[in-house]
Amino acid sequence: MRLHELFSKNLILSDPFAVHGLGIIPLLCDTPLNLPALDLLEQALEGGSFKVTEVSEGGSVPFLRAENGGANPVLILDGEELVGGKQNRIVNATIIILPGKMMDIPVSCMEAGRWNRQREDFAAGEALFRAKSRAVQKASVTSSLRREGSFRSDQGAVWDEVSDSLAEMHAPSATSDFSAGRAKVAHRIDAFVEVIHAQDRQLGAIFLAKRGILGLELLASPELFGRCLRKIVRSFAFEVLADEDLSSVPRDPAAAWWEKVQKAHLSRRSSPGAGEDLRIEMPDLIGSGLMWNDALVHFSCFPGNGVSKESGRPDTRRASASERRRRSSNR
Repeated sequence: MRLHELFSKNLILSDPFAVHGLGIIPLLCDTPLNLPALDLLEQALEGGSFKVTEVSEGGSVPFLRAENGGANPVLILDGEELVGGKQNRIVNATIIILPGKMMDIPVSCMEAGRWNRQREDFAAGEALFRAKSRAVQKASVTSSLRREGSFRSDQGAVWDEVSDSLAEMHAPSATSDFSAGRAKVAHRIDAFVEVIHAQDRQLGAIFLAKRGILGLELLASPELFGRCLRKIVRSFAFEVLADEDLSSVPRDPAAAWWEKVQKAHLSRRSSPGAGEDLRIEMPDLIGSGLMWNDALVHFSCFPGNGVSKESGRPDTRRASASERRRRSSNR
């Protein structure tokens, strides 16, 4: 199966534009898809009918328990941040939890230095893990699925990403909590969030920086994309906070990359929740998504340069400056 085979509508690359150092090329659809009503994670948690807790009193780092007591399915995107419990986590795959269902969802720790309850349940972080770190996490989950059929990430690689981010943001945290870095730059990220709005018929976007393509995000409908846009922008804006403003956004390289993504082979597996988990099986792309109700509900993809497909860890030859400094100081 290939991505373009899943589209029941034509997708069009719209005109590129830039906000500060972030380039955006919207993906528009000719015929919007009507999905059954879906609640997003933050909406469901705020409503009180959906709860996320530790799996037991003792807890388990790679799993959280989710229970949907509401009337609608709940959509959780890969990389969603959950705050609370014994330590903050991020979700390892896009998942839909149907009404009346309780399940353990696969997660990764993003706060290595805490293992005690700040609150019994979890709140939504209303953001996705930063884009470059999502690529590392996603690659390691795909590798784990290939090896052992498990939706586990390489926890050490995720912790390395958190440490890099905290160093980059000059945000010390006693518990190595990624949210400390996000909080320090929240006002700068908000400068992107407040001015980037969904266009008519838009259900996705390719995001770019001066150094090249950062990745893409695609939802099943313009309505769903519009509701998810703020947390998507937070993920990609994190990557360009130190960049100069873009004077132009090159369309041709993005169009060529998008063509490659559409032709990429996809493997299919049962999702931890409802539907099927999809994974790109190509050396230079890191992508995954969720099929449900005969629709591609969510798909995200990142360039594979600098990330090992076997381990999911960053290639040390392309390690960030902060990572190189940290490794050097530990020798």
